[in-house]
Amino acid sequence: MATTLNDVDRSPLQQSLLEPIFPWIIFDMDGTLVDSFELIAESFNYALRRFLNGTLSTEEALSVPGWTLENQLANYIPSSAIPHAMDRYYTHFMRRFNSRTRIFPGIRGLLFTLHRRGIKLAVCTGADKKTASYTLARSGLSQFFTTVVTVDDVSKPKPDPEGLRIAMKTIGARSDQTVYLGDHPNDIKGSWNAGVKSAAAYWGSMHRNELEELKPNFSFNHPSEALALSAFQFSQKHLD
Repeated sequence: MATTLNDVDRSPLQQSLLEPIFPWIIFDMDGTLVDSFELIAESFNYALRRFLNGTLSTEEALSVPGWTLENQLANYIPSSAIPHAMDRYYTHFMRRFNSRTRIFPGIRGLLFTLHRRGIKLAVCTGADKKTASYTLARSGLSQFFTTVVTVDDVSKPKPDPEGLRIAMKTIGARSDQTVYLGDHPNDIKGSWNAGVKSAAAYWGSMHRNELEELKPNFSFNHPSEALALSAFQFSQKHLD
């Protein structure tokens, strides 16, 4: 069993002998870093207000087929109306962001500690670039991430491993020492397909039972528990 050391402040000797067990950790965004599902549903309904009879619930809005916003809107409106509907979506999302979203308690501390311990952090999200950039910037989380991979960067959505592989290549990650942390079953399946360790974020998930059935490598009820991923081990180069 690997010897671990979790103290943040280490002596120069310790720093030379120890390395993170997982030097690379990739995060999903919505439902993992930020509580944003209600705002996403509200924005979707706002974009389609003239076309829907009534409104979709949060769960219904999040399950609309399509892996891009444009694809999802196309289920309800003609293609000529999509640009205007997308503008309405972004307008509502940005106008209501501060009042309708929050960073999950413990996330900022988790990211700060992981970053301080030298772990490279990235985001792989199903959100588009405009929404992801706005969310991370307004939440004050952008500073922690080396790269952000969005749905605009891939040709296939999760659980296809394309997004994770792009993130890993960008940060120079090895699959056997990388963890992907997310709240959705597709995050766990995407981890398997990319050959990385899977971690379930139960604190923001609407799919706990499904996540448990998938038996991820790690599961956490609160972001503070995910600090376990920042454990150190003796550097293999010093053991050889």
